[in-house]
Amino acid sequence: MRVAIIGFGAIGHVIEKALDGRADVVPIDRTRAPLRADEQPVDVAIISVKTPGTPWAVEVAQHVVAREGTAITIQNGLGNYEALVAAIGELRAAVGVIYVGARLDENGALQATGAGRAELGYPLGTAARPKIDELAKLLRGGGMTIAVLKDPWSAVWRKVVTNAAVNPTTALLGRVNSDLLGDPAMGLIADGLAREVARVATAAGVRMPEDDAVKWWREMAQLTGPNRSSMLQDVEAKRVTEVDAINGAVFREGQRHGVPAPLNQAMTLLVSALHP
Repeated sequence: MRVAIIGFGAIGHVIEKALDGRADVVPIDRTRAPLRADEQPVDVAIISVKTPGTPWAVEVAQHVVAREGTAITIQNGLGNYEALVAAIGELRAAVGVIYVGARLDENGALQATGAGRAELGYPLGTAARPKIDELAKLLRGGGMTIAVLKDPWSAVWRKVVTNAAVNPTTALLGRVNSDLLGDPAMGLIADGLAREVARVATAAGVRMPEDDAVKWWREMAQLTGPNRSSMLQDVEAKRVTEVDAINGAVFREGQRHGVPAPLNQAMTLLVSALHP
């Protein structure tokens, strides 16, 4: 199988490591151009860029994915799948999530908390579905824990809960994930963010009890205790964060459904004020 990894940061390196020796991997980032005219298209493109790079990534996917291939976004936040559908069509576009703590150190070497866990959805087109099954098999062979879901949207919203609660709170306060569990005030902020996401998700058609949302972010913070969230890493490196695609998207989706999400709006504004 020929697999493109569009976005070769820490998550892209995690995927490459799992596929090493198992697939023909084509890494693509802004320093590596899409396929040359004499190269074969790919069976699957995995989009793993930070959300500000989504417009570039889906345009690349247009050029590299074979006619009966598929592209899957495993990015944080909301709106990436819709951008991918607009670029390559809903029959070839898929969505999923990945859980792994990862970063590239000052020497460009991958530092990760493990092989990672991912939940992958199918595209609507039946011709491309076997590509997702084959990708899942290859990733499992590389040590990742993989589930393939007929309906991935509960998984997407569950990831949004943990991201929306943990990432901006740690980024704004400069704390690691487990710190949120040991400080009542920080925990209440994250609880409030999670409860808002649950109400918005339910209004959007994905039923999510508020108490479950709180439990999920707290379990994830416990499991990833010393981890510095990706948003905190971006703030410390003076990079643009993904807060608008996470908390901002929750607020906007809430507006669409008449569900207020003022804490998510506030976090979007506050973290955005830290951008360079």
